This record gives sequence, C-alpha cells and structure tokens, in this order.
Amino acid sequence: MEKQKVHYEPHPVSPERKAELRAQGYRIVDVAFAPADYVRADAEPEQAARRGRRSNSESAA
Repeated sequence: MEKQKVHYEPHPVSPERKAELRAQGYRIVDVAFAPADYVRADAEPEQAARRGRRSNSESAA
C-alpha cells in the first residue's frame, strides 16, 4: 500500500478545501499537530522564516 501524503491545515477545513486536498492525494491533519520544523508550502516567505523563532521579549523570560 502506498503511503499517503500529509497536509497540515488549520481547522476547521471547509468542505471545498477538503475536497481539493483529497483530490490531490493528501491526508488532512490539523496544523496544531505539525512537527516543529514543518513549513507550509503556501506560507508567506517571511512567516516561514520566522516559524519556530522566539522574539527578543520571549527569550528574555
């Protein structure tokens, strides 16, 4: 059996989006369960670069 691709998507997912992703062969999982190093392909480049990085105020705590 072929391993299904996983796409992490913020929930709730609209029925239209769910149908689109499933048609592309993806299994849909809530982004809350994404690995720490996961970067969404459709994320803004700046947002993707900041993922997982703490701000200066958080690192001081």
